[in-house]
Amino acid sequence: MSAPTHNPRGWIVLATDTGVGKTVVSCALARLLREHGLSPRVRKPVETGCELREDERQPADGIALREAAGWRESLETVCPIRYLAPVAAPEAARREGQTLRFKRDLAPILDRALAQLTTERVIIESAGGLLSPLADDALNVRLAEYTGLPAILVAPDRLGTLSSTLAAAESLERRGIPLAAIILNRRPQDPSDNDSPDNQGALAEWLPRLVAQPPPVLRFDNDQQCLAPLLDRDT
Repeated sequence: MSAPTHNPRGWIVLATDTGVGKTVVSCALARLLREHGLSPRVRKPVETGCELREDERQPADGIALREAAGWRESLETVCPIRYLAPVAAPEAARREGQTLRFKRDLAPILDRALAQLTTERVIIESAGGLLSPLADDALNVRLAEYTGLPAILVAPDRLGTLSSTLAAAESLERRGIPLAAIILNRRPQDPSDNDSPDNQGALAEWLPRLVAQPPPVLRFDNDQQCLAPLLDRDT
């Protein structure tokens, strides 16, 4: 399966696990792009755990992304595949008597998104951790492999994040996927006191020992300006 031939600008937002803040970071990046006059296109190709309202499946992440991007595109375009069960996408599809295949169902969504780009940047958010199933035949990391876009890796800024974050960075390196940045997301439930670990410092120390081109490690605390170095590296 070959990737599209165009050379788009943007990122695939991956994460070490589910619930670590991909959407929060993606929305902040979309707002930052708008602030700099760079119109973003946002995509959440698959969302699970959608709420059913008046026979319409409401994707909370897709709605937030669309708002952050300035309502430029329809919700159907931003988040076309939606399931009700809050589980991995292929299992959610099976619970509804469906199958989800990458080439048949997801590749066309990515192709359309990339083909529509002119001067915009695209932000494509995955569904779950980077090595969790996205389709019956693909993991979330396939989004980056197929598009050729660099990855942004979101991880929680808490005790215990180092192992999963370093393992994820190594996995991306082995697959030849460029890593634009690691974003340490300080969530409300994560402690932020004097006893909190210095994950940023530890990652800066260990990444050069594991990957050929260590990415910047950015702390994110709901301030979109923290993500400004991403725009400096967007060449």
